[in-house]
Amino acid sequence: MTAEQHARASGNARIEQRITYAAGAGPAPRGGLGLPEAPPVLVGRDGPAEELMALLADGGPKVAVVSGLAGVGKSALAVATAHRAAELGWFGDRVFFLRLRGYAPGGGVSGPELVREMLRLLGFRDADVQGSTDTWVALYRARLAEYARAGQRVLIVADDAGEVAQVRDLVPAGSVHRLLITSRHRLVAPGFTARQVLLDELAAGPAALLLSAALPGDPRPLREPEALAAVAERCGRLPLALTVAGAVLAGDPGLSVAELAAQLADARTRLAKLDSELDDGVRAAFDLSYERLPPDQARVFRLLTVNPGPDCATVYAALLTGEESADLRPKLAALVRASLLAEEPVGSGRWRMHDLVRLYARERGEKRAAEDGREAAVDALLGSLCLDTGKATRALGVNGAPVAPGPGLPSVAQAMRWLDAERATLVAAVCSAADAGRLDTVIGLGKLLVPYLQYYEHLSDGIVVARRVLAAAQRTGGGEGIGDALYDLALVLFRAYRPEEARELLARALDVFRSGGRRQGECKVLHLLGSLFRQAHRLAEAEAYLGEALAIFGELGIKHGQGIVLVGLAQVFEKTGRLDAAIDAYQRAVAVMYELKDHHRAAEGLDFLADALWRAGQREESLAVAERALALFRDLDNRKKQAWVLSGLAGCLLEAGREQEAKERFEEALALFAKGGDPHGQGVVLANLGRLHCLAGRPALALEFQERACVLLAGTGDRAGEAAAMRGLGVTLSDLGRYTEAAEAFDRSAGLFAAAGDTERESDARTAADGARERADRPRRRWRRR
Repeated sequence: MTAEQHARASGNARIEQRITYAAGAGPAPRGGLGLPEAPPVLVGRDGPAEELMALLADGGPKVAVVSGLAGVGKSALAVATAHRAAELGWFGDRVFFLRLRGYAPGGGVSGPELVREMLRLLGFRDADVQGSTDTWVALYRARLAEYARAGQRVLIVADDAGEVAQVRDLVPAGSVHRLLITSRHRLVAPGFTARQVLLDELAAGPAALLLSAALPGDPRPLREPEALAAVAERCGRLPLALTVAGAVLAGDPGLSVAELAAQLADARTRLAKLDSELDDGVRAAFDLSYERLPPDQARVFRLLTVNPGPDCATVYAALLTGEESADLRPKLAALVRASLLAEEPVGSGRWRMHDLVRLYARERGEKRAAEDGREAAVDALLGSLCLDTGKATRALGVNGAPVAPGPGLPSVAQAMRWLDAERATLVAAVCSAADAGRLDTVIGLGKLLVPYLQYYEHLSDGIVVARRVLAAAQRTGGGEGIGDALYDLALVLFRAYRPEEARELLARALDVFRSGGRRQGECKVLHLLGSLFRQAHRLAEAEAYLGEALAIFGELGIKHGQGIVLVGLAQVFEKTGRLDAAIDAYQRAVAVMYELKDHHRAAEGLDFLADALWRAGQREESLAVAERALALFRDLDNRKKQAWVLSGLAGCLLEAGREQEAKERFEEALALFAKGGDPHGQGVVLANLGRLHCLAGRPALALEFQERACVLLAGTGDRAGEAAAMRGLGVTLSDLGRYTEAAEAFDRSAGLFAAAGDTERESDARTAADGARERADRPRRRWRRR
């Protein structure tokens, strides 16, 4: 077949091009529907699949690029979607598949070669495709134009493109045909317009489902669901890694899922394990992307893993690499286009690696540590984090009186934004420094962090950091440091409702402080022991410990310590019915904290004072004091403490019959707890909302709230709170006439009150349980009498 081209000017500007074919040289057989088989399972991709189907539909954009990390499932999604479009008859038999091999070590298929391959698939014989590359492109576009004039649409799937140059000439003219591309890069270039569909790792549920699908008929996934979820997490929920893990399990029927999860737990050997069964395993896939990086981008890629947190702010990335932020961002953006990095959220200047990519980058970085200056980068980062944490915590006043903002110091709002953004990195930095034996950093950074984590109720993080600080103090051998570390860990455990562990640590701390003659440390321990006994309703012992602490602080002339202990004593007075003494102690404590500018403890004291005033019948004064506490916590940007004050205010308003105001305050508190991810706070508020609906005669709605509350509180360790919620559930079940279930709820409530040491409310719950059983038994007794 020969091809002739004719061009004619129309007017002064328009060129029309027509291509004709010599008679008698018919087309060769076409290669339509040359798709690979659709994947047997495609899970967790409903959203991207729907988006692609909308793009392939008539009227959508003509070019779409599915991009994402190596092994994330781009090809599987594209092929499955193309099969679906073919089944719907959108493209007839005019669906073509091209393998571009864009990341192959020897180089991918060139753009001209791909056009030539498309001409073969469209019916041109090799002998017919002569002339220059421009001629081939003209033939290709002419054939697509023929299809368009005949009302026939074409779909081309170009798999694994490495750069725009490979696919630019494949872009069809007009708006009828579709080009669907997969690439590890977000393909962008001047003159190349495409809709980008970004593919991320799977969610937890679909990841476990994909792993199960590799083991059809195998009982292990159903037998070990938690271990299956752990394997999926350690595979980074990456489809390629999940496929490898599935192959490992399928190849060894005697290997339990839990054993595989344990093998993958060691980050140092995880990539090796995920490469062991397949030649094209995870590390091999990452190699192809890494080897395409220019040297300067590869160095940035390696050094980013010096940051131990889940993401890295641009300012710290610049510190690690020694580059200016403005010069660094284009390199970071290039890594994003290569799907080796993500900016989350876009425009935030925070950069995140997939877990497995991070392990790979760290491996590469450790091999070139000296060349990259990795040790110096670690020093620079840890030094900067310590300095910045010191400034932020000084501004908040968690390590003493707040410092007024000045040159080089942040405001409270700025300090909170920074701490919220960097908290995970700071906690990881303490752990990383501990693993590296940098004990001074562990103790210095940890002691700055623990008060912030405790005040702002990031208690799980607080426990992690406090344990590391204690271990470091024990290794350095300083008795004073060990005592302080024991106390700090005990305080966080106390706040986290783990009193037994806290009490054991406090006994050790007391021995350390007394043997070292540190009376101030001794007072701190006595105060916290008093608080523990108060929480356990052992009020006489609590008062004795707190009274001893108050006396010693008085002898030492430490006003701040006296103020802290006065709050604890006031709580004991309140619980033993001495409301006037409690109010007086709270007021004295608040005055001390205001004088010393400890606004955190002043706000806490005001919150407790408001409750005591309410119980004493001074309701308007109580509400006004609570509002003062709320305002202080807002100034300190302490959202969880705000939520607790709002919850307390709502309870008072409910008791006063101001139902609508109470409901609004409860809902405001619930939103703050939910935003902070606090199941304990959410559980307490939901229980109170249930009580509100029960009192308002809405038992069905009350039941819904109270059941959710009991589930949330069950895992928090707050036995008293869980007991109260369970008792409320029993009341609602009684109102609904479900007396047998109500009796069970009251019994569980009584057991929880007993565990919390609240014998009075335990007795009340047992009485309620007996009453519910009596009511449940009445119809049966009447039947017996008859």
